[in-house]
This record gives sequence, C-alpha cells and structure tokens, in this order.
Amino acid sequence: MVQVSSDIPVTQQNSNAESSDDFSQRTQEIATDICRQAKKIDTLAESLPGTTNAVGELEKDFQELNRENEQVTVELQEANRQARELLDSLSAMLTAIADNFGSSTT
Repeated sequence: MVQVSSDIPVTQQNSNAESSDDFSQRTQEIATDICRQAKKIDTLAESLPGTTNAVGELEKDFQELNRENEQVTVELQEANRQARELLDSLSAMLTAIADNFGSSTT
C-alpha cells in the first residue's frame, strides 16, 4: 500500500488493491485520457461558428441577422393581420347564418 500523505497513516492493507506498478500505470492511462479529451474539447470549441471571426465580421453578421429578424417580424405581422381579417369575416358570416336561421324558425 502506498501512503499518499504523511498526515494519513496506512493502517490496514487492502487485499484487493492493485500493485504500485499497476496503480502507476492506471494513473498514467487516466492522465493520458484526460489530455486526449481536453484536446478534443479544444478542437470542438475552435470549430464552433464565430469563435475565429473578427469583431467586424461578428458585427456584420449581427446586423444581417437583425435585418432578417425585422423582415420576418413584418411578415409575421402581415400574416397576423390577414388571420385577424379572416377571423372577423368568418365571425360575421356565422353571425349572419345564426341570425338568418333564428328568424326562419320563428
């Protein structure tokens, strides 16, 4: 058993513990895996859009997205207006049908 700190005494041998060579090898493998994963994360982060763009390019992209957003907002408002007109028209027709039906049954 390996004492990891002088403040913590080794009091009991663990019969299932790995040998110090195996422990060192596993520790090295874990450290290597951590380094590989860190490199993968760095590579993924670098491939994200916008991480390598200059400030001017980001501002240009933002302005373009803002223009597109304004255009879509106008289109949405127009579609909403048309839907409201259609709803009002249908409501008027149904009211007329109901009034006509009510006057013909009395």
